[in-house]
Amino acid sequence: MNITKHCQLCDHQVVDFKTGTLCGLTQRKPEFINKCVKAKLDSKLTSQIESTNIEYEGVLKTKSLVYINFVVFLVIGLAVILAGYFLAQYLLQFRVIAAAPFIISAVGLMTVLPLATGPLNQFRNDLKLTKSKKDDVDNVLKIYNIKYDIDLKYGRKYHGIQDVEVDLNIKR
Repeated sequence: MNITKHCQLCDHQVVDFKTGTLCGLTQRKPEFINKCVKAKLDSKLTSQIESTNIEYEGVLKTKSLVYINFVVFLVIGLAVILAGYFLAQYLLQFRVIAAAPFIISAVGLMTVLPLATGPLNQFRNDLKLTKSKKDDVDNVLKIYNIKYDIDLKYGRKYHGIQDVEVDLNIKR
């Protein structure tokens, strides 16, 4: 594990844009093997636990909506493609070859199907990223023998900002 993951939770962390993460006590890059004995895991820790869990749970809350979107647009896309196919079959009975069935199928394939797969891919990427961040925090806490219970209560959403009430209990 990258030792700067420890520093991201420590109140002693100093970020210098030229040299990166520094220890506020030594003014040097962190130099420890598994665990920093001088780590001060307080306010920054609380903030990091809350933000990573809110972000992770926020992504999980969108799961059912994303899958419903996927199914609906997949069905619509396949219906449009099949409509183009059946129109072509119908026109072939009259020995007519037209561009319309191909255009209809292309619209279903290149316009409607991406509306199904795009949000699903975005959800999977967001879930992977937020899960990784949460796992990083949890793994560092495991090293320091710190456990926590968190209860998130989602309130109303105002102007795109979700109101979240956090009840965090840290056990050392």
